[in-house]
Amino acid sequence: MNRLDEKYFADFKGITEGRLDNDRMLVFNIGTFLYSCVLIGIPILAIFFWNSVGWNQLSPFWQGLFYCEGVLLVLQLFILLVCHRETNLNQKILSLSMVIYGYKMTIDPFVFLGFSALDVGVYEDVKIYLLVILLLGLLLHCIFLYIWIRNIKKGKYALHYNKETKKSRGMKYVIIPIIFAMVTFSILLIRQLPGSETTIILIVAIVLLFVIAYAICEFIIVAYCVLRFPSFSINPPPKQQYVKKKKRRKKKRR
Repeated sequence: MNRLDEKYFADFKGITEGRLDNDRMLVFNIGTFLYSCVLIGIPILAIFFWNSVGWNQLSPFWQGLFYCEGVLLVLQLFILLVCHRETNLNQKILSLSMVIYGYKMTIDPFVFLGFSALDVGVYEDVKIYLLVILLLGLLLHCIFLYIWIRNIKKGKYALHYNKETKKSRGMKYVIIPIIFAMVTFSILLIRQLPGSETTIILIVAIVLLFVIAYAICEFIIVAYCVLRFPSFSINPPPKQQYVKKKKRRKKKRR
């Protein structure tokens, strides 16, 4: 995307000024923070206070995973406490946090499910299903992101777009088998996981995986625009000043 001019992202200005402004990005971070506190907090309580797998019994992988979860939660709490003012720096931090914690939002249910399986002794039987579903979700997300970038390069979000451009349907033949495979592995996983609560969490995890796989593409594009183009900032520089800077850069290059 480094060769694309700002005009290719014209429609995203409405998104940054609307549902992805600072206040709404803060609300998103508050929601994902509370969501993660519940899904990660329950396993932590089980480890230290309930009759469950103890911390010393966890493998280095699980210990490292919980350490990472804790660091990300502390970092997100810091962002929530600091990034209240509508400044350009806070906008950049919040736009990046939307991407990072959007990914985290999809992973947390699988951490919960993995620990639940570990607690009842069936983790070795289900870990391959959890891994495959996550990898399929990542593949689906990469396809969605590719489609977004391709549409941007074709000028779909530019000021002038030819709506008569033929739409490629080839990706549907790739996306549908991936979704079918995810559903199939999910059904196999439900048979292995004990308890109705884990089934509910799995259904929520799969739905989130579908939704976030697409929605996070928008977060990535908006974060890219906010970081790269000054006009996307909450407090953009004066237009004349911005133009002069661009002219000076061109002169230096000559």
